[in-house]
Amino acid sequence: MDKSKKKVSKRYDSWRPFYDLIDQFPLISRPQRNWKRRAVRYLELSPEDKVLDVGTGTGQILPWIVDDMSSGKLVATDISEAMISHARNKIGNHPEIEMRVMNDDIENSVFPDDYFDKIIATFTLTTIPDFEKAVSECARILDPDGHMIILDTGKPQNKFALPLFYPMMISAKIFGRTHMDREIKKTLSDHFDVELMEENLLGMVYTLKCEV
Repeated sequence: MDKSKKKVSKRYDSWRPFYDLIDQFPLISRPQRNWKRRAVRYLELSPEDKVLDVGTGTGQILPWIVDDMSSGKLVATDISEAMISHARNKIGNHPEIEMRVMNDDIENSVFPDDYFDKIIATFTLTTIPDFEKAVSECARILDPDGHMIILDTGKPQNKFALPLFYPMMISAKIFGRTHMDREIKKTLSDHFDVELMEENLLGMVYTLKCEV
């Protein structure tokens, strides 16, 4: 694991005891939970789907995905061993869920070509060190008939939102090694047909549907 990835891993290892508490903060938890639930609905899951959750963190969305599966498989990955360990303890025994610590996260995965029917990444691509490579890898392992849902943050088109965006971007980069200014939509468009599903928080949070 290179130095930048080690920093991300250590940062999220250290955040593990507080991560769920932050998600439960009243001003944050309700909108984030709603955005994530809608992102899961946009997966349009079938019972037999093979699904990948990239950067699962403490596994908040895993039960929502499993609810729509019967004979399928759900793989949840994260670069942080502490996050995966906490997710395992929180989710409990679900034979259809496989959790993996991936030292290179999704950038250099071990999955075969066209392996997953659906992929979801919620607030993940802004934290992965080499997100262009991660996007390319997702395109490789996604079945041509499947799709990927991205929920993330970015620079808004609405100029009136910029005074709020820039302080958030700076604090996110300092404290979370999160890069809200990344051109994720543009990079996705190099590998996928991208459809904007919705924008929230004055355009600073968006959901995308990506098809190979």
